Amino acid sequence: MSELPRLGFIGVGTIAAALISGMCAGGEQRGAFLLSPRNADIARDLAERFSFVEVARDNQAVIDASDIVFLAVRPQVAADVLGALKFRRDQRIVSLIATFDVARLGALVAPASTITRVAPLPTVARRLGPLTLYPPVPEIAKLLAGLGQLIQLQNESDLEAFWTVTGLMGSYFGWLDQIAGWLSRHDLEETQVRSFVAAMFQALAVTGAERSSAGFDQLVVEHSTPGGLNEQAYRELKAAGWTSLISQALDLVHARIQGRATLADRLPRPADQQDSQVSFKR
Repeated sequence: MSELPRLGFIGVGTIAAALISGMCAGGEQRGAFLLSPRNADIARDLAERFSFVEVARDNQAVIDASDIVFLAVRPQVAADVLGALKFRRDQRIVSLIATFDVARLGALVAPASTITRVAPLPTVARRLGPLTLYPPVPEIAKLLAGLGQLIQLQNESDLEAFWTVTGLMGSYFGWLDQIAGWLSRHDLEETQVRSFVAAMFQALAVTGAERSSAGFDQLVVEHSTPGGLNEQAYRELKAAGWTSLISQALDLVHARIQGRATLADRLPRPADQQDSQVSFKR
């Protein structure tokens, strides 16, 4: 296309806002953006920050004025929202909806038939982190280039596997919160606690990125001195099922993405599971 594409967004939540911010970072203009009025505060903020972002009167107005339509509505309402809209045959569809595969989306956006799925993280707002694209469509890849590590996939099942792992973002920060909470119980200053935890895991993340080719199992060994503190902590967490529980949680999320499970499905709870404080002799 000789002119900048007209990019419409149906749904403007956290992920969509991050994607828009990433594409507009540094004053770069990759398209003319038209946003649905849903989540009015987020849409209005984006329009105020970027001169080439506007808010439409309704969802159908977004569709009517767009060449490429990004779908960022919640899965629970996606069928109702999309089913009420009229798409065009020449439009390209980019879906950020984890639990709707291409076949299911096709029935909702017909006669549009060029459908891609993208799984970005909120960090794309700062052009950091991975984002996956299926199938590889040059025009869409160009829009996403530079927003992070773009991984283009030939198989939809591969995208769904990568997408599953993004379901651990909240768990990661929940883990940091537990660690910070433990430090806070030792009467340490809150700001120092959060700064220490954030800096420690940021440094470890950098190490992981730099040394990923060695395998994370090797980094476990390198960061666990025999008989040391790390060896003990990892030994006890692994024995308690912590590592296998991560795999089980991923299996559940993966099943949900593929339509084989729902939000109501849960992992089995041990009968004797309860919060407890462990005490030791001093």
